[in-house]
Amino acid sequence: METIIQTYQLTKAFKGVTVIQPLDFSIQKGEICALIGPNGSGKSTLFKMLAGQMRPTSGDIQLFGTTGSDVVHARRRMGFLVETPAFFSDFTATQNLTYYQIQRGIVEKQRVDEVLDIVGLANEKRKRFKNYSMGMKQRLGIALCLLSSPDCLVLDEPINGLDAEGIREMRNLLVQLNQEKQITIFISSHILTELQLLATRFVFIKNGVIVEDVSKDSLQQKSRKQLRLTVDDTAKTAALLEQAYADIQFTVLPHQVIIIDNHVESSGEINRLLLDHGVSVSEFRIESRNLEEYFLELVGGNDHD
Repeated sequence: METIIQTYQLTKAFKGVTVIQPLDFSIQKGEICALIGPNGSGKSTLFKMLAGQMRPTSGDIQLFGTTGSDVVHARRRMGFLVETPAFFSDFTATQNLTYYQIQRGIVEKQRVDEVLDIVGLANEKRKRFKNYSMGMKQRLGIALCLLSSPDCLVLDEPINGLDAEGIREMRNLLVQLNQEKQITIFISSHILTELQLLATRFVFIKNGVIVEDVSKDSLQQKSRKQLRLTVDDTAKTAALLEQAYADIQFTVLPHQVIIIDNHVESSGEINRLLLDHGVSVSEFRIESRNLEEYFLELVGGNDHD
């Protein structure tokens, strides 16, 4: 498997404040990797370093296995949407992309029409940019990324500010690019639910440190159902559970609450077991774990931008 992006002990500090702590991180070909964290967690800083818009304080970045001065050449195989592209408001989509095509020395004349077609703007290409909806503007940004036929897209918050329809269109477009054109995608957001249907891997960042890196399967495991009990005697309940189920996984919370993570299918038996042994159960319900809450706890709170 080809490694597209690799960082070694990458750091970034501003005025003595370290925004990216020593970071060892890699992305493999074909992944859709979501970088998730609150605003100010270091997402944009990392993306700007990858894009060459910002120099690391220390450490190294490898792109497509190249390092040093060769990284500049390797960046041509990548499309970056790290800051809102400067499009001319009175230009049409075609005129805007043609301007960048000439500026970047891309010779295939038909490429502008191709990318507008890929992002679903072929019928809107004569409309002026200022008359575009937010979703259309974002798709034109992706079209600009695709001009040079990249192997990897790095997208910073491309679904920010989009409505539900715009988010769905963007998601479908990115999945299509990944599956049909085998483009590797590294995408950031502070909203997990929007990326859950898109990404194959989820990396959570807080204060410049990766606090969790999980596959889609692991994420789904974490969102499994669980049992929530409120009892009059948590110590007795814990002892009964451990006696009855050798591999029971549970957490005792304040206010006499116990959360059981496995054996959810045995909820009836568990209820009966407690009642038979004189434990008073005032609440007993099955609930799905809210992933958004779980990861907000994980990355919650941030100190700097």
